[in-house]
Amino acid sequence: MMRPRLAVCSRCLARSRLFSSTSFQAERAQKAPAPPEAGYSRLTNRGLISITGADTVTFLQGLITQNMLVTNDPNRSVRRTGSYTAFLNSQGRILNDAFIYPLPNADGNDIEREWLVEVDKDQVPVLLKHLKKHKLRAKLKLRALEDGERTVWSSWKNHTQPPWAAYNLESDTASPFSMSSNVVGCIDSRAPGFGSRLVTPGPEDLRSHFPEEPQVAGSEVDLDSYTVRRILHGVAEGQTEIIRESALPMETNMDMGRAIDFRKGCYVGQELTIRTHHTGVVRKRILPVQFYTEELASGTGPVYDPSANLPLPPSGSNISKAGGRRGRSAGKFLNGVGNIGLAMCRLEMMTDIALTGEGTQYTPGSEFKVAWTPETEQPVEVKLRAFVPPWTKEFIMSGGARKPAPRNTDIDGERARDLVEQLEEEEAQQRQAE
Repeated sequence: MMRPRLAVCSRCLARSRLFSSTSFQAERAQKAPAPPEAGYSRLTNRGLISITGADTVTFLQGLITQNMLVTNDPNRSVRRTGSYTAFLNSQGRILNDAFIYPLPNADGNDIEREWLVEVDKDQVPVLLKHLKKHKLRAKLKLRALEDGERTVWSSWKNHTQPPWAAYNLESDTASPFSMSSNVVGCIDSRAPGFGSRLVTPGPEDLRSHFPEEPQVAGSEVDLDSYTVRRILHGVAEGQTEIIRESALPMETNMDMGRAIDFRKGCYVGQELTIRTHHTGVVRKRILPVQFYTEELASGTGPVYDPSANLPLPPSGSNISKAGGRRGRSAGKFLNGVGNIGLAMCRLEMMTDIALTGEGTQYTPGSEFKVAWTPETEQPVEVKLRAFVPPWTKEFIMSGGARKPAPRNTDIDGERARDLVEQLEEEEAQQRQAE
């Protein structure tokens, strides 16, 4: 007699990592070596989607937070560089974080240019479905690239930018590399000096494409080392850390990572994004955290210890204040390696950043914890501390992506309120029309 097959919903499958045992997580964490000062990593966890056709630029312009056109260009020229971006749903929540790259076009035709969209590999079919839903009668073709057809890389050399860092939107070519190389890339703008994103044809090693050029430094390292470096910089990536249909762009530091053009026209999810930008206060952000059990050494940033044997909490675990009565959640743990991780933190509870005149609830010496009960095991509890990278703090304290002119505060507030009312009226009219 055949046993009936259990039905599992797609949302449960997406969260399958929640059920992984702490012992397996700890064992994997101990094997992740510290990242070198310079190196490059093959990002086998990322996939690519090809979009070609006459309507590609217009199609992407209405779906992503980045501008497909050169900003402030009266000729409305198509951008010629890759960039970090995001796809949102109609409520302004992130569907996928992504990089987009224009492939070199020998005939110089920007309209017929092929674009590559990079997302988490397991999200490729999900994003393809989203793109096809919005395709309608647009003249374009969508295709998921096969494994080995192209390879995504991260390349870095600490505290330096590659020689083509000054490459700008007004360049005459679609790539800072030679037209014959068929290599595309962009500066990874999610953190200062974080490195470069590169996409090469075929599965060959990155150095085979740059045998004598200075774009690549160091040697190849495992994906886990890249993950450690990313966490130390407070950079979230993929829907394991940027929770699909839950996270807001500003909460995941996309404004700081230059993934959003607040001056472009309409796109899916733009209403809430622009409203938060002009009138809201971003009270939560993704920050790097460090775990400890006894006493945490003082410092300005997390310190990765490959030999640390600490259990990792399940993704989505609540962070609470240690030693006090149970109250409001201070944040949520997202992902980690060894004794470090990323968490969505309430800034005024877990850091000394004051966002409003009301001050902050944080006091020096405050401790925070994550407690959970694994299946068939005893309850587990670890303490953690959130760190605000200096560039993140500078960005927040300077007003974020907003660069307000020296105008009267009351006038600014009045204009902001007018914008909110206008957006609400447009939403009401849209609901009535439907």
